[in-house]
Amino acid sequence: MRAVSLVAAVWLSSLTGVAAADVAAPARVAVRGDRLELAEPIAFDSGKATIKPASHALLDEVAKTLAGNAWIELVEVGVHSDERGADAYNLRITDERAAAIKAYLVAGGVAAARVSARGYGETRPICSEHNEACWAKNRRVELVIVKAAAHK
Repeated sequence: MRAVSLVAAVWLSSLTGVAAADVAAPARVAVRGDRLELAEPIAFDSGKATIKPASHALLDEVAKTLAGNAWIELVEVGVHSDERGADAYNLRITDERAAAIKAYLVAGGVAAARVSARGYGETRPICSEHNEACWAKNRRVELVIVKAAAHK
């Protein structure tokens, strides 16, 4: 499938003058209002703060988005859990996961001063039902722009 996509990109570039490298998959990170919205969740190993390799490319896109938007002076990585598990455990694991995301972004070239990390545990649910669909909504990472310079 990748070969077909590359062939299509080369063919498209021959018709339009667009370089094959410019024909990329749709962005999975978008700046909207006071947030960086992610098209997919960031995945962690169960019960750990280890970011799954499948989420590395998404976090690389977050780093590129921050690099391309210098007006974003500070973004908070907020990690949330569902209601299951002890409160203290949920706060600890979400705090560790937020720190892991910050460390990944910093290792990817984002200045540490531009990223804060905070685990919220189960304190800020967006769904109050008690079922798997709701719990999945509450387990999330939010990237909130908390300080911004004037931009156009």
